[in-house]
Amino acid sequence: MQLFIQPEWRDILARDHLDTFERLYGYRGQNCCSRHTRGATWRHTLSDGRVIFIKQDYYTKFQPILRALIHFRPPETNTEREYRQMETVRGHGFRVPEVIAHTRHCRWCLPSTGVLVEAAVPGTAIDVLAADEAIPDEQKRNAIQKARECLTRLQDAGFDWNIDCKPEHFFYCDDGEVAIIDVERLRLTGRVLSPEYRAKQHARFTSLLPEKYQ
Repeated sequence: MQLFIQPEWRDILARDHLDTFERLYGYRGQNCCSRHTRGATWRHTLSDGRVIFIKQDYYTKFQPILRALIHFRPPETNTEREYRQMETVRGHGFRVPEVIAHTRHCRWCLPSTGVLVEAAVPGTAIDVLAADEAIPDEQKRNAIQKARECLTRLQDAGFDWNIDCKPEHFFYCDDGEVAIIDVERLRLTGRVLSPEYRAKQHARFTSLLPEKYQ
């Protein structure tokens, strides 16, 4: 297992004793964002006040490994796939979280465990923003519209997010732009999405907003 840390983050992670795979993989904090049998995501505040997210793969299911081998693709851990997807999405001009560190398994072994570390997006998730009564209605509608436009641009570029195109995955950033997170299942299809399918995804996004903004 190889751990790659962005040079500008190496000393910062070292100060918090998070500069090795063992420490990142073994991290257990008080702020667990999600946890399931195959992994967990932790929110950690660094000693300098910045917030990062540590995503851990405890194991990789056999089915995606077999699927990759059948299609003559190298199998990946979930965090490896998400890192690759993030770089693909970023390469198409979309904003995604900054990757601080990521792992890559040995090419001669089947994938198993992994880690992905991301910097927190400087903004607010659309679902949280829409539910915040302290935020002016006009600002909410503007943010929601920008998220919808981002989803349309993803579709125009041939990306299919299936049912994951949820408001919680769109962040309205402090500079007024939109970033997207949790892109593990966002895939570049190489084909044109049908109008019906595109409309279905927009309906999925809208249905998860407060009724006032649907």
